[in-house]
Amino acid sequence: MDIQRQYPSVHWIWGGGISFVYEVHPRIVVKVPKSGEFERQQFHKELEIYHVFSQNPPCPSIVQCFLFSGSGIFLEYMRDMSLSSRIQNNHTRDQQTMVVTRVEKLEPLHLRLEWMNDLAQAVAFLESLNLAHGDLRPENVLLDRNRLKLSDFDCTAKIGTNYEACMAPYGRILNHEESDQGECGTSGFLGPRTEQFALGSLYYLINYGFEVYGDRCLADDPYEHGPKVVDLLQNMEFPRLDGNPLIDDIIDKCWHNKYVKVSELATHTKTLLDERTDPMESNGSRKRESSEVAPLVKKIFSERWRMVMGRLIHGIFFGLGVWWRSLLQRVHGEARIVRRASGDNRDVVDQTCLEEEFLLKKEFCQDLEKRGLLDALSSGEPEEIGFTFDWYRHSL
Repeated sequence: MDIQRQYPSVHWIWGGGISFVYEVHPRIVVKVPKSGEFERQQFHKELEIYHVFSQNPPCPSIVQCFLFSGSGIFLEYMRDMSLSSRIQNNHTRDQQTMVVTRVEKLEPLHLRLEWMNDLAQAVAFLESLNLAHGDLRPENVLLDRNRLKLSDFDCTAKIGTNYEACMAPYGRILNHEESDQGECGTSGFLGPRTEQFALGSLYYLINYGFEVYGDRCLADDPYEHGPKVVDLLQNMEFPRLDGNPLIDDIIDKCWHNKYVKVSELATHTKTLLDERTDPMESNGSRKRESSEVAPLVKKIFSERWRMVMGRLIHGIFFGLGVWWRSLLQRVHGEARIVRRASGDNRDVVDQTCLEEEFLLKKEFCQDLEKRGLLDALSSGEPEEIGFTFDWYRHSL
């Protein structure tokens, strides 16, 4: 197809609920809305949220946006899919009942604490903008190796808006004793209550290795399991917490709406991360990870060496671009690095490099937009315009 010849580095890697996702660079993807009226309306809602983000300092726990327009959103490429996929790869299910029968492993404690804090900081950032995510579930939490970031803001709305998204166990229906939160039988209003409840269930998933009630059969018919979970959560009946007591305390508080604001939860998770990372567990986990990763790396190298070399060459040229831009700034006296009279200035230098890299990526996206990429990708379904599904090409 002409589109593929014109843009040989573009690959179709994902199809979401409202958009198709294309890789345009080893570290950049673009989301293009589907053609349906509902999908375009939801996409427009997400555009409005990215406009709000663009008016504020970036949050490191939210997927970075380089450029957005009515036809597409250019985002950083989170190369390892979602938290949902990561957790599912670490446990075994009964294929008939779909009950988790064995958790093969949990992520190291220090990493679980980092993820908990990253999620809290991301949602607290939204709260500071008077926004609630509205769809906090593992499919909307993305990973790039071990870095975790929040994504997908088409259900994000102002705090106090009617809550319509997110099924159990990440959302729950109000009971008759919660009339102050909304009408019984509805999900109520978006705000700290709904956000921290979802976070509590995400924290449970991260630290127990399966979803709330995912380790037991609640009905003879597997299709009745979901409605049973809805009923239990509406009645505020939760599974027993018998893991790390400090983490369990946070989960329980989230489920019972004990944090006045999500920012209070974010302070709690940050304190726990700073004080409770276990060096012994971290070191032991790293040794186990090393033994597990070695054969995997060998397999990846043998199967994907051409892709790796291509990325390496692309990365070298991209790095040269950053270096050249920095050199020109210094030559013309435009460098903004403020050097301290004494002490370490690496943080300032690193921040400047990040800003320069962002600008280069933004220019890269602007060039693709000017060349008509978004119009081309919006002209039809991926298969109709000649693309084949190329799954997350750089994932481990």
